[in-house]
Amino acid sequence: MSLSNRHIYSLFLIIVFLSGCSIPKIVILQDPLTAEEHLQLGLSYEKKGLLQEAIEHYKEASKRDARGFLFLGNIYLTTNDYDKAEENYKKALKKDSKLADAYNNLAWLYYLKGEKLDIAEELVNKAIQIEQDKPEKVKQYEDTLKKIRERLKTENP
Repeated sequence: MSLSNRHIYSLFLIIVFLSGCSIPKIVILQDPLTAEEHLQLGLSYEKKGLLQEAIEHYKEASKRDARGFLFLGNIYLTTNDYDKAEENYKKALKKDSKLADAYNNLAWLYYLKGEKLDIAEELVNKAIQIEQDKPEKVKQYEDTLKKIRERLKTENP
């Protein structure tokens, strides 16, 4: 059985056409948003009560900015998911050991749970040390420290 030149040419064209169309191309796009933009979007969603959307943006931000973990911790703290809050505060501190708010918020978490109060006191003191040149931050942290020390006094008279 022989094929005519016309059939061979047609078969050739079909193969060329199919091979050109059938090879998928994978395109990897880079996230066009900065970490700061993800944080701002997350804050906007959080203010509107759209926590899942906020969480997604904070997760994206956390790939490049420790504050993403801090903000995730804050959401989990407000929703009483203390284990996830603690995990994210610790991740924030691992990524940026100078993130004073993460020390303070982790200390506050321990205060709320009524545990590790000695560690909580150390954490707040670290936050105060980091932000010693910012009086408004120091005052906020001192409020946390005062609460922790009051509870320590009642538990260890």
